[in-house]
Amino acid sequence: MDREPVLTIAAISAIVTAVIALAVAFGAPLTDDQQKAVLALVAALAPVAAGLWARRHAYSPASVRALRSQMEPRQ
Repeated sequence: MDREPVLTIAAISAIVTAVIALAVAFGAPLTDDQQKAVLALVAALAPVAAGLWARRHAYSPASVRALRSQMEPRQ
């Protein structure tokens, strides 16, 4: 997951879709419009959440160079 934040988005969307289908199958009183609204919210929030999570684990090339230069032994 550290290398593929897109998998997180797909997983979140799939899980929410499955939970909604399960809830409706067991009699939850969700209309089609309510189901669509929940899925739309997940579709909007999942990429943002994954992006924020991934941002904590990503470094720009300039940052990596700076970190490497700090780690190199001085002669």
